[in-house]
Amino acid sequence: MGDTMDEHETAQPGAEHSTAPIEHELEVAVSRTRAWDAYVHGLEEWWHPGWTAFGSGIDRIEVEPHPGARIVEHGRDGSDREWGEVLDAVPGHRFSHTFHLTHDGDPTIVTVEFDDLPQGGTRVRFSHGGWNETNQDARGTHADWPTLLERYRAHAQHV
Repeated sequence: MGDTMDEHETAQPGAEHSTAPIEHELEVAVSRTRAWDAYVHGLEEWWHPGWTAFGSGIDRIEVEPHPGARIVEHGRDGSDREWGEVLDAVPGHRFSHTFHLTHDGDPTIVTVEFDDLPQGGTRVRFSHGGWNETNQDARGTHADWPTLLERYRAHAQHV
């Protein structure tokens, strides 16, 4: 199983003003169930501690994996910041939520899908979409997803 990550969005001049979804695929050498659990329940473990709402590091990230639930960062200073709302949660298959940690305007939508690979392991398909005229100026700030997804892969394969 390879350690490559396919990036479907390439950095091009003006890409920050695009409304196309940011998409990535990666292979994780664990079952779909474990990959899903590591993404959803391990978010505070693999999320970069410096990339938070408060910059003070993460005390914890609360994720209730059912539609309508919130994703909330709890900062070390006692402050809370809602990152989004869960739209869809099918254990081992799909997790989707709104996202507005780093931008104003309409929330965007992050969708992660988990598929079995023929040789074992899981293909993780990541999409960050919902870009429009109210939020597209912040799209360029999301070039760090490959780093976050590599942190996720490392966490998933070592928990």
